[in-house]
Amino acid sequence: MMMPVFHSGFATDLNNMMEWRGTLGYNKMSYSYHLTDFDKYCQREFPSDDVLKQHIAYGYLENVNAHRDNRVDVAAIRNLGKYQIMIGKDAYVFPADFYSHGHSKLPYIMSNLDLQRFFTACDNYSTNTAQNPLLEYTVPTIFRLQYSTGMRPREVRLLTRNDIDYKRKTVYIADSKKHKDRCIPVDNDVIQMCKRYDSISRSLYPNTKWFFPNRNQNPYNAFLYGRLFNLVWKASGNPEGLEYCSPYILRHNYATHLLMEWIEEGIDIEERIPLLSSYMGHETYKDTYYYFHLMPERISKLGYMDISDVVGGFHED
Repeated sequence: MMMPVFHSGFATDLNNMMEWRGTLGYNKMSYSYHLTDFDKYCQREFPSDDVLKQHIAYGYLENVNAHRDNRVDVAAIRNLGKYQIMIGKDAYVFPADFYSHGHSKLPYIMSNLDLQRFFTACDNYSTNTAQNPLLEYTVPTIFRLQYSTGMRPREVRLLTRNDIDYKRKTVYIADSKKHKDRCIPVDNDVIQMCKRYDSISRSLYPNTKWFFPNRNQNPYNAFLYGRLFNLVWKASGNPEGLEYCSPYILRHNYATHLLMEWIEEGIDIEERIPLLSSYMGHETYKDTYYYFHLMPERISKLGYMDISDVVGGFHED
């Protein structure tokens, strides 16, 4: 993946910040497309500025908020501000809890009909096969794999062909969040789907190491992956104008739907939480328990939420 080319007054600091992040062990390309958008915005709106100020940061967010969830933009611009302060500039930095006070957006929990519509739209996805003949196979496979395993968007985008073991029916996820690796078992039907896709992919792009290569035989970046998701979502006929709708909701829905199944089957949730937490690559159990507040109508089915004995004799005045 090539380094982006910046042209605004922030160009030098943007380049240096990305290199600096690389020396710290982060993926220096992780914010590249969001920073490219920021650079273009500054060329247009603030051509003479080279220090991040609050009005520039908030103006940029307002500019992108209409067409995508801006959490990654906040992280990218916050890192730019922190870098400029580190090198002695009087820059603005978004507060660490920017999304905790009225900014937090809950993911959309899909119904069975929503899922059916979405994956039907995946199967019917059409594209210019001359530009990328593999894309019509990639779309139905990559989103199904993410949903059926609960992987993060970045994890599924950056899978290599060596990461999937067809004999052991496992997927190896390397250098994920907090630079942790994990190996997860997957359903046999999912493994067979991946195997069929891999055969097609190798016939078209035999020399790439990536499991889901784009037309340049590189992995999809976050921006294009999100764009693919939004195109499919729109074609599916599912609700539009949602507050938070991105590829990440496939991960949220995997966890939520699995917990719903366990609750309805009477499975001991407390015993399963550690397994689910490990499978999803959560740092703490608290991250896994987050999914309970996305499904309040199912919580009442938990044994320890039963209050019938408490209110059985209560009568309203």
